[in-house]
Amino acid sequence: MYESHFGLSGPPFSLNPDPEFYFQSKGHGHALSYLRFGVHQGEGFVVVTGDIGAGKTTLVRTLLSELDAAKIVAAQIVSTQLDAGDLLRSVAISFGIAIKELTKAELIASIEAFLTLLVTQGRRALLIIDEAQNLHLQAIEELRMLSNFQLGNHALLQSFLVGQPELRTLLTSKPMEQFRQRVIASCHLGPMEREETQRYVEHRLHKVGWSGRPRFEPATFDRIHAATAGVPRRVNMLCSRLLLSAYLADQDLIDEAMVDAVADEARAEVGDSAVVPTASHAEPLAAGPTALHAAVHAPLHAPRRRPSTSAGGPMLCVAADGADDIKMAMLLRALQQRKEAPPLVHVRIGEPAEFTPNDAFLARIGLDVPTVEVEVSAGTAAARMAEVMRDFARLVELHKPAAVVVIGNSDAALACALVADKTGCRVAHLDDGRRGANRRDAAEVNRALLWRIADAHCTPDRVAYDALVADGAGESRVLLTGDLLSEAVSLARSSTEAEPGAVVGRKAGYCVVLVKSAIDMDDRHYLAELLAMLRKLSRDVPIVWPMSAGFGAQLESLGLRKSLRDANIDVVKPLGYIEQVALLGGARYVLTDSQDVHQEASVLDVPALLLEMRSGQAGGAPAALLGDLHRRQGADALNLLRSQTRTQAAPLPHELHPGERIADHLTRWIGVEELDETLAT
Repeated sequence: MYESHFGLSGPPFSLNPDPEFYFQSKGHGHALSYLRFGVHQGEGFVVVTGDIGAGKTTLVRTLLSELDAAKIVAAQIVSTQLDAGDLLRSVAISFGIAIKELTKAELIASIEAFLTLLVTQGRRALLIIDEAQNLHLQAIEELRMLSNFQLGNHALLQSFLVGQPELRTLLTSKPMEQFRQRVIASCHLGPMEREETQRYVEHRLHKVGWSGRPRFEPATFDRIHAATAGVPRRVNMLCSRLLLSAYLADQDLIDEAMVDAVADEARAEVGDSAVVPTASHAEPLAAGPTALHAAVHAPLHAPRRRPSTSAGGPMLCVAADGADDIKMAMLLRALQQRKEAPPLVHVRIGEPAEFTPNDAFLARIGLDVPTVEVEVSAGTAAARMAEVMRDFARLVELHKPAAVVVIGNSDAALACALVADKTGCRVAHLDDGRRGANRRDAAEVNRALLWRIADAHCTPDRVAYDALVADGAGESRVLLTGDLLSEAVSLARSSTEAEPGAVVGRKAGYCVVLVKSAIDMDDRHYLAELLAMLRKLSRDVPIVWPMSAGFGAQLESLGLRKSLRDANIDVVKPLGYIEQVALLGGARYVLTDSQDVHQEASVLDVPALLLEMRSGQAGGAPAALLGDLHRRQGADALNLLRSQTRTQAAPLPHELHPGERIADHLTRWIGVEELDETLAT
């Protein structure tokens, strides 16, 4: 009625959930990041709770609008007191599975067959259940049983449960203990703050072409927030009535008196006192840290004012792979030389064999810091992450740290940061790299979450630094440090008197191959082409290949190990870090699928080609290049290889001694009560 009068293209305050009107409040933005993380994991349960009208359905529909329908088949059920049998039939119908005259066993078999078919087509299934607080306990148990369906290591079904706060009460009951172990992410949506309420109203108006008519007096937004408690649906109802009232009164101004009058009328009609909804800070669903809990009340960009968990506690410095462990050692080495630094604990997460090659180097540089190793058993990504969170929570409880420092964007780094955040402990994020091109890539999802969690960021990359500052971090929150790995390479090179290549009995001028990715059958054709190219290349330049026993066994299982016989290729055992740097330093070329090895070679001024071991990966050397190398002869192939590689430019002044720069920054940061005060210095 009023749209054309005010020149609007449509109703701005419809009560129907519409992703086109999605508003990025602090709570919704944080929750959406956690939901994206949940979808990326591709298994288990994600739980979204919130009061009536908080925007749960809009949030979920916004997420669904981002998904690639060619890869994810999503189905939605609106629950109304479903029992176990009703739920199974509803799941089947929502995915388009015929259920006529099927027994329960046949129904379950049909669902499993459908889900298996999706996986063989390169797709997976996502089930969303709205109003899930109405589900019977037996129905939730059936959902848990469906989550057991797997094809190899691939979970066949992931489920979102969306509901009112009663859902959280239901899931935290004792019978739901097994279910809670499957929850990989949970979040609770609370009300918007006053400033967000104003931006929300203006956002929806602008979506339909609002040009300032009618005009809202600034003070009216205080009244709107007070009358609606910041609940999106309440705001929609009130603002729709305000526009109608202004139209009927032929007014172009909405003032405080109009808001009060319309709000009083609405309360009189429905007997609604607009009670403030449940607070947004809900407890995690799982007992202990096995669920990812979204603290949706936390600001996205502003540093949080929170004191350390323990003023006298240690700094836990966490590394989750061999390269990150080397980088963290540079920081620990600098910190242990500072009397004002807190006690230090070096935490390694992963297989011990990943870190053993670093031990001699750490001893050589004089690192003398207590080390805790957290082994992670094999399993799905979600299971490993839950295990890391559980074990790291025990460390936090034991040490009561003053701060937690994580490095990189791995699942383990994110898991430890989440545990620290949940306990109120300060978090610093090192090696915060530049954004990935794909927002749904695992490392990019983790990076986005770590950006929201961490109180301080240290990045070696000028592009990443500029992006973080542009995102609202402020220059005082981000430190441009230079590269820790480059510092480690320089130290390793200077710590041995061995000639380059002496560790494998070679004179300089060989080619080094370092491949670290796991192989599966999908890689076989590409890997065979790589090995054929290496055989041909070895006629003109000797090749040294440090190869793990596991990688060699995989080559054998694929029938490819024999292709290395009778070639000028030395397959040697994996080397310690010092020996590896010495080997790279004497190389003519380096071929690797590791970003870290590629960078180490560049620091040593050795041409390095970054291989792409999986056809689905972005970047790297495409199969066409390897084929081209294979077809060329001798020096011609070497010239092509040289043209495809780049060495690293000389470091800038701010890139020198990054360990010292970060240690200075963190020592000042940890030594004061308020984070804002530290970063301002």
